Amino acid sequence: MIGLYVGFLVVLWIMFELIGVDANAKLFLSKEASVVVVGGLVSATLINFPITQVKKIGSWMKVVFKAPKKDFLEEIALLLRLSQKMSREGRQSLEPEIEKINDGFLKAAMTLVMNRVEPREIKSLLKEMIEQSGSRHEQGIHYFEQMAKYSPGLALIGTLSGLVKLLANVSDPKTIGPNMALALVCTFYGVTSANLIFLPMSGRLKVSSHVEAIHKEQLVEAVVAMASDELPIVVQEKLYMLLTSKDRTLVSKKLGV
Repeated sequence: MIGLYVGFLVVLWIMFELIGVDANAKLFLSKEASVVVVGGLVSATLINFPITQVKKIGSWMKVVFKAPKKDFLEEIALLLRLSQKMSREGRQSLEPEIEKINDGFLKAAMTLVMNRVEPREIKSLLKEMIEQSGSRHEQGIHYFEQMAKYSPGLALIGTLSGLVKLLANVSDPKTIGPNMALALVCTFYGVTSANLIFLPMSGRLKVSSHVEAIHKEQLVEAVVAMASDELPIVVQEKLYMLLTSKDRTLVSKKLGV
C-alpha cells in the first residue's frame, strides 16, 4: 500500500506541480479517457477470461495488498516438535497433533507420514501439490499481466480517436492544442495504469508464489526425512538449510531451546 500511495503522489506531482495548477493540469482529469481505458479494460477482461476467473480478483487483490498471515518459522518449529515426538512415541502419537494443523499442505504431508506411506511416494505427491498450487497462482499472475498489456493498447485507441477529432477541426487553431492534449491523456492513463498498478500487482503475486513454493520445498525434504525414520537432528538440519542464523535463533526460541 505504501508503494501505491507513493506512486499516486508522484503522478499527482506531475499533474499539479510539474505542469502547474491551472487549466492544463485539469486536462489530466478526462472523462473520455477514463471511459476508453476503464471501460475497455472491463470489456477486454470479460472477453479474455471466463467469469469464474474474473470473480477471483478479490482473492488475488487480498494477496497483493495484505501481508501474509502465515508464519513460516512457526511451521518449521511445529515440524521439529512433531519429529521429536514421533522419535520418542511413534507415528500414531502424531494423530492428535495433526488434527490441530490448519495448513492444508502440512496436514496432508504429516498424515501421509503417520500412515507409513513410502518416502518416495510422499515426495512425489507433495511435489505435485506444489505444482498444482503454482498453477493456481499463475491464473492471477496472468490476469494482471493481460490487463497490463491491454491498458496501453486501449489508450492508443483513445489517442487515435482524439487525433481524428483534432484533424477534423484543424481549421480552427485554437482547438489544436486542447485536442492534442486530450488525445495524449488516454496514453497517459493507459501507460500509468499498466506500469503503476497491473505489472506491480502481477509481480507481487509472482513473489508471493515463489516464496511459498520455496518454503514448501523446504518442508518436503524434512517430511521425507521423517518418513524415512531419520533422527530428529537430521530433520532439523534439513529444515535449517535455507534459514539465516537469525531465523534459526527464532525457531529455537519457539521450540523453547
